[in-house]
Amino acid sequence: MEIAAAEAVFPCTLKIIPGCIFRLNDPIILGVEVVQGILRVGTPICVPRNEFIDVGQVARIEKDFMPVYNAMKGQKVAIKIINNSPEEQQKLNGMNIDFGDLLVSHISRRSIDALKTHYRHSLSMNDWRLVVKLKKIFNIQ
Repeated sequence: MEIAAAEAVFPCTLKIIPGCIFRLNDPIILGVEVVQGILRVGTPICVPRNEFIDVGQVARIEKDFMPVYNAMKGQKVAIKIINNSPEEQQKLNGMNIDFGDLLVSHISRRSIDALKTHYRHSLSMNDWRLVVKLKKIFNIQ
């Protein structure tokens, strides 16, 4: 079975910018800094606490009030996250996302295989190191 490029989830870690939590219900709107990796529209985002909480999928990224498709390490952007799961939305309602939380892209074995197949040479060594780090967080073999 061939893996589609659309299944690729690029690795990223995000830090919420203090004072930039604009909305915490669906859609979530935050100001973030890309700490590591590449943030792209469509990236599933989660909070890797004791219990992984899927925040949702990045529906929009804005830099200087203009929409962009991706953001790289060091960039500060506003993101809009939509949640398609009522169960995860319920978890989010009882949780406080705050400035100390690190947000990460929710990768899977399938998304890593899609990265290897379609984007192997598009990612830097640091991006691949982040994939390895996220594999450990998500316990992916």
